[in-house]
Amino acid sequence: MKLIVFLFKRYILTLVTSVVILCLTFYKPVGIVRTNTVVELDKVVHFIMYFTLCAVFWYESFKITLHPRKIFMVIFAVIVPIIFSGVMEYLQYLLTSYRTGDFDDFVFNTIGVVVASVFSLFVTKPYMVKREKSKRGDN
Repeated sequence: MKLIVFLFKRYILTLVTSVVILCLTFYKPVGIVRTNTVVELDKVVHFIMYFTLCAVFWYESFKITLHPRKIFMVIFAVIVPIIFSGVMEYLQYLLTSYRTGDFDDFVFNTIGVVVASVFSLFVTKPYMVKREKSKRGDN
């Protein structure tokens, strides 16, 4: 129980982002006609959703410690979001008539996760390290 409370407190933005993605995954759009533009925009939205999910997780992890365990981050910041996206695509295929499980969507989800991970390692972490040093007065 303590672990669940800890995770909820420390990873609240990640949990909220996951719930938003879950809701958007099964949302039934009204009055949208599928065109090539909508299809292309759909891929951008998939990228943004999973980029955001992964980037938020990295950020919250860096807030807890600037040096999280590598295996923890590989599993929970990369593998879990990719599996989550695959499960969401498969559930769309199984459970809805108004959405399709699309392998291309899964690919863009995965690209979002990978780009967010690279961004987090090379931009977010150095920024947070620099911010922490300036708080302590280390220059």
